[in-house]
Amino acid sequence: MKNETFPSVSINDWVIAAEASLKGRSLSGVTTKTAEGIELKPLYTKEDRPSEETLPGQAPFTRGFHFPQAFPKTSPTLEQDLISSGAAAGVFPTDSAIQNLHNHQQIAINTVPYHMGGAHAVQELALALSEAAHHLKIASDKNQAASAFLFHFAAGSVFFTEIAKLRAFKTLWHAFTQAFELDESIKPLISVETSEAAMSLLDPHVNMLRAGSTAFAAVIGSADYVTVKPFDDITDEPAAHSKRLAAAIPHLLQHEALLDKVIDPAGGSYYIEALTNETGRLAWDLFADIEEAGGIGDVLKAGTIQRDIQAVYEERRHKIATRQVHMIGTNMYANLPEQLKSARQKKASYKGEGAAIKPIKPKRMAEPFEQLRLHSMRIEQTGQSVEIGLICLGDVKEHKPRADYVEGVMSVAGITSNRSGICKSAEEAKAFVDQTNLPYYCICGTDEWYDKLAEKVAADVKKSSAAVKVEIAGKWNKAVIDGQVASGVDIVQKLEGILSLFKGGDQRDAKGNESI
Repeated sequence: MKNETFPSVSINDWVIAAEASLKGRSLSGVTTKTAEGIELKPLYTKEDRPSEETLPGQAPFTRGFHFPQAFPKTSPTLEQDLISSGAAAGVFPTDSAIQNLHNHQQIAINTVPYHMGGAHAVQELALALSEAAHHLKIASDKNQAASAFLFHFAAGSVFFTEIAKLRAFKTLWHAFTQAFELDESIKPLISVETSEAAMSLLDPHVNMLRAGSTAFAAVIGSADYVTVKPFDDITDEPAAHSKRLAAAIPHLLQHEALLDKVIDPAGGSYYIEALTNETGRLAWDLFADIEEAGGIGDVLKAGTIQRDIQAVYEERRHKIATRQVHMIGTNMYANLPEQLKSARQKKASYKGEGAAIKPIKPKRMAEPFEQLRLHSMRIEQTGQSVEIGLICLGDVKEHKPRADYVEGVMSVAGITSNRSGICKSAEEAKAFVDQTNLPYYCICGTDEWYDKLAEKVAADVKKSSAAVKVEIAGKWNKAVIDGQVASGVDIVQKLEGILSLFKGGDQRDAKGNESI
């Protein structure tokens, strides 16, 4: 056995085998693009790793500033970052206010407000460096100021991107010290908190899984401090047990996952090394662009950063609304009987003078879905049942897949689905409609059944009441159908429209503003 050998396989052999398994589709069709614009390949090889391999504690410090690397401490004390907290409040602070921070033992560079506004990893890194550059430009002693830096990041839900972000930061810092002619022995502290942007009021216990994953990424990325938020931290009243569970996660990572036994476990992974390099390269390019435009103060005053961050947020919002990205318990597998708790209202904490700028407002990706559930609860408070009808054409095996899909979509907004029995004629469908008298129906079945009955069923339903809306499950389309419930549809817009059909369900006032 020990003399057994395997035949050598080339990349071309792999490509041939992979394309054969794709049944004629091109391999280029399985590449994906991250929010940062990085194209991810289906396979990474040794050609993708860095040409220069180093050990932890060696420049350019991709594998960690120190050797050995200590397991992260928890919950550091953070000083206020006037630049990022000012950005959230709509103010860019005066240089004199920023200089006052240089008298403190710690100068916090907190990128969480950018992260909460929607920034991706490359933007967070570039803005961290830009803030550091602004501090050094006005410091009386650059090395002294740099020695006091503590960089604070939020770790989001994309596991490998967050690892790459933290690893890339160390390489970026090495380049930064050279560009600003700093003492290269200066190594700033790195603090990470689990992201509130990824948390949801819906099915909140799933937040524990999100927090565990992001804390895992922070430890692998060699953070000095890790703060795990309780799973209900975004509610008005976090429970005591949620705080205990959050405090336990770092202990589990250290003593159960044994992450303190391996230094830089991501090192050598072809994929993570390539992702780290590309993330760092793009972040340095963006940092250079910001500096060329006059620095962080000028780009915030011009609104450039705010516009770019908002664009990233809108793209993410669209992907979650169309279920290209899944949030379990929020846009997928919703818990229909669940009652929402109130969200904690956070106000911008910045107090001080400065130039007015467009604020970077904090947003969570689950908020549009939480608003749908609140809308549904408000309708129920009027005594109505928030219920729609599913007209099921054909036998169970023919209509069930699409009926299940529609029911899952409706549950996201707290809408109950009432299924008809098996309908094999327009008369059976009409009898179900007459019996239930609901404001919305969705026809579910195969395309073959749609060709036979869908137009007749829809026309009959609309004859009974012009106000009734009739849609169809899938992408089959005829003029009599009001719309489709199918993959790729923005379900937030879809569900808002359905809820507006109920009495008192229109959330807009006379001026067209949301009332919730």
